[in-house]
Amino acid sequence: MSYRIEYTSRARKDLHKLERTIAQRIIRALHGLSDHPYSQIKKLKGTNPGHPIYTFRIGTRYRAILLIHDIVLVIQVLEIEDRKQVYRNF
Repeated sequence: MSYRIEYTSRARKDLHKLERTIAQRIIRALHGLSDHPYSQIKKLKGTNPGHPIYTFRIGTRYRAILLIHDIVLVIQVLEIEDRKQVYRNF
């Protein structure tokens, strides 16, 4: 039972802004979540309990903001940013 990874247009733009090697490392890390996503993520405080938003730490510098749809087995990547900037919109 493997989850499919989907990127929003915002997440794609965020990846294009990064250096190629860093973007590839982030993509590999995100695809590593597909088998057991809940083992490596944290729920953001103050989000809707019905549709919680999660954060995924990638190295020491980057974070990905995720939505997980268990019924259709999809992990939706909303945003990828530096850890200092990523939480400002959530």
